[in-house]
Amino acid sequence: MSKAEIMRRTGISTPTVLKITDYFMFLGLLAEAGEGAATIGRKPTLLRIVPDAIYTIGAVFDGRGLSLGLVDLFGAPRGLRRTPAPASLERLLEEDLPAQALRLVEEEHVPLAKVKGIGVGVPGVVDPSGTIVRFAPLAGIQKDFDASALLRSLERRLGFPVRLENDANAAALGEHAARSRAAECPDADGSTCAGDFIFVELGRGLGAGIVLDGKLRKGSRAMAGEIGYLVLDPSWKATSDAPGWLEGRLDLDEFWAEVDGHKTPSRRSLRRVISYLALGLSNIALALDLDLIVVGRAGLEHFGGDFLDSLRAELARFSVLETSCVPSLLEEPGVAGAASLVADAWLEGVFSE
Repeated sequence: MSKAEIMRRTGISTPTVLKITDYFMFLGLLAEAGEGAATIGRKPTLLRIVPDAIYTIGAVFDGRGLSLGLVDLFGAPRGLRRTPAPASLERLLEEDLPAQALRLVEEEHVPLAKVKGIGVGVPGVVDPSGTIVRFAPLAGIQKDFDASALLRSLERRLGFPVRLENDANAAALGEHAARSRAAECPDADGSTCAGDFIFVELGRGLGAGIVLDGKLRKGSRAMAGEIGYLVLDPSWKATSDAPGWLEGRLDLDEFWAEVDGHKTPSRRSLRRVISYLALGLSNIALALDLDLIVVGRAGLEHFGGDFLDSLRAELARFSVLETSCVPSLLEEPGVAGAASLVADAWLEGVFSE
């Protein structure tokens, strides 16, 4: 895009556009990309974003393993890897994560100065402060856990910011970005692809991230998407130290015990998971008028090839609304989404200067 086109689309004055683009070129975020077409006069010089000007690291911890990758400005990951991890968030932040993050940067031959932060997706509720983690038994957390001291220590060791986020929320952000890039945007300037969907993370636990009008919905207490606590039984009494009603009915512990022991779940367990998952999702989709449900691909092969077809059939049985149910576009959307959180924070700092 030329500077003249930037002025036309934004309405920003010529001197201001020149000042901003020169500054972004100085930072390495923009570069010249040849000449554009012109009917008369001089051909304009085109500018392009430099995707590898900076990188951020995305990490997703599920209580059993750690997925890690370097992500560029366009959200494209490189060096994706998954390694075993201890079932302890505290130990992960203290020991495993710093060593693995630095090893990733070194092995991908990226200058450490180009890395602007690391976002970490965790299987629990991360409060609005970004330091308190709760409802996270898969991460070895049985009560509210204040990670602020560990995060400060980690930032000192790595030399860049660290941010925590719920793993399903991070995955929803990564999936939304991928769908926005893939879609044909109707907007005149091609700047946005707003859309509503719920992203379902079905692993050792149940989590979800909700995107409304193109934005992640977290809620004032960061509990949006915690669908495992949905209740459809009037005799149920909720407690904070036990799984919620829906997650208890899914009984994923039994499901994964069968997978670990026999390589495949029983038909009874698979039917139970599909039935209760569809029951919960149909109510969420109806309450929010969602027409798209995205199921994370990580671990989906353990549920069988006809899992999504069976889930679609149950959703159609429960709901009066037609709802699409599709697998995620990305294999590891949480890595891209977690990285985007720190990339956005860094860019906001640049834009405010």
